[in-house]
Amino acid sequence: MGTEIVFVSALTIAVAAIFWLILKSASEKIIAQYRRLSETLQLEITVPESKLLGFVRNEPSLYGHYRGREISLSVPGKGLQNTRQVETLLKVGLSDTKLKAQLTASGPLAGMRQRDSGGQARWKSGDTQFDNAVDVRSNQGEALGTLLTKERRSWLASMLKRSKGTVYIGGGALTFAKLGLIGNDHTRQEFEDALEFLCDFAESAEQSI
Repeated sequence: MGTEIVFVSALTIAVAAIFWLILKSASEKIIAQYRRLSETLQLEITVPESKLLGFVRNEPSLYGHYRGREISLSVPGKGLQNTRQVETLLKVGLSDTKLKAQLTASGPLAGMRQRDSGGQARWKSGDTQFDNAVDVRSNQGEALGTLLTKERRSWLASMLKRSKGTVYIGGGALTFAKLGLIGNDHTRQEFEDALEFLCDFAESAEQSI
């Protein structure tokens, strides 16, 4: 009996140690990607201290100004709709244009990703390829249509399908949201590309007011 207790205790400690190492390694990879973004974009990085002996590690965040706009990159504390799914949010400041929209890749899950669209009807651009690829909900389809040039429609269709992300417009910000964390070069590059797109879009949106 005593031998069994010792064995179970040793096994429990070993499993906990492996889990701790996995958490530490994943956290270090994420922090490294945020540090690269911080250096490239000249944004301030915040790295929360780990808790419970390192078993709880909150994600870092970035804040500052880029191309004259307020920028933030963070992970909300709660999972989506009280689940374990986490989402990384890139927000770019936008003057209040009254324009509200949500754009996500079309498909079986599009309705779920449009959960915050406020019941807005789907808007179509008339570009069949884009309309088949992207589910757009907006309160001002005509105004949005003037901003979605052929080049932007092409970029959005490709990016949203590839990343399974969502673009939100409204509330004084342009937001790119993507499930998961920034733990590798590929995902970091997606956010860098999205940042440039959102900054360009914001400039055009404000000029059209």
